Amino acid sequence: MSPNAIVTCFFMVLPILILSLVALFYSRKRSVFLALALLISTTEVIYLIGEKDTEKRTIMENMGTVETHLRERYPGEQWFIRREEGVSLNHGGIEVIFLNELDKGYTYYVEGGKVKQDGGFSEEGADKEWKHYEEES
Repeated sequence: MSPNAIVTCFFMVLPILILSLVALFYSRKRSVFLALALLISTTEVIYLIGEKDTEKRTIMENMGTVETHLRERYPGEQWFIRREEGVSLNHGGIEVIFLNELDKGYTYYVEGGKVKQDGGFSEEGADKEWKHYEEES
């Protein structure tokens, strides 16, 4: 688990634990505290589902934007495109591997509707020439 996930989990579980403990000591208002804990946990689940959905939508929009950029910049070429892998990475990162340069990959980001290339990666012993490196303009 990433540190962000641990902190998020802690802050989401803490109010429910506190309300459950308070409900143990105040028997008259127990149902109120447990209902409040249920309401908070339901709200948190809805928030997390919405956040994940927004993240997926952003990734798909970024992939479409990068795909359009690549079609304009490299007509006639083919490539593989996928989201950048990793736990704590920016979710907007897109990795591109061109079929005529399989030993290298390029990372693209979309910021303000503009596509920017941000480095890349290569296999050990790969050719030193980066055919699809884009100078920042």
